[in-house]
Amino acid sequence: MAEHDDRGVQLMLAFQRGDNAAFDQIVEEFQGPVFHMLRRLLGPHALLEDLAQEAFVRLYRARERYQPRGKLTTFLYRITYNLALNRSRDDKRNKLSALPVDDQGRDVGLQNPDSLTPDVPLDQGNWARLVANALAELPENQRSALVFQHYDGLDLTEIGEILGISPKAVKSLLHRARTHLRDSLQPYRDAEQ
Repeated sequence: MAEHDDRGVQLMLAFQRGDNAAFDQIVEEFQGPVFHMLRRLLGPHALLEDLAQEAFVRLYRARERYQPRGKLTTFLYRITYNLALNRSRDDKRNKLSALPVDDQGRDVGLQNPDSLTPDVPLDQGNWARLVANALAELPENQRSALVFQHYDGLDLTEIGEILGISPKAVKSLLHRARTHLRDSLQPYRDAEQ
């Protein structure tokens, strides 16, 4: 596929040539995926909308220096990933959590984590919360690689471009992420059998 066959690239190039309506189309077309990526990377967070808006502000500012080297989504997702990574680091520095906390400062990503033990039968909603909680516990780079592949359908090369690593390193991250998830969820799976 030629780089200019990508609709996002076409819109960004039109924007570079002065077509401001093209940027509006970029925002309209990609605001949902950017917001959902931030949600998957950070969990429920008060600043998701602000971060999504900042991603587009940064894309707007990149107007003059943008060079089409692949899909526009790869470029935009790199901006979004960096914003999420910085927010996560700031939250840790400020001792804030991307997941809600109770009065004792414990994460309450699960509505009642004590009720979800391996000996309690799980329905689909509980499984979804367990998986979300297990995902939140992964190291940032592993969680990001898994989110990009599973939820966004990106290939190893695209994920590598976003994370700034080789496709081989992405493959290794994905393997470690899946291993951690499997180990975290195994007691619940064993209990169901």
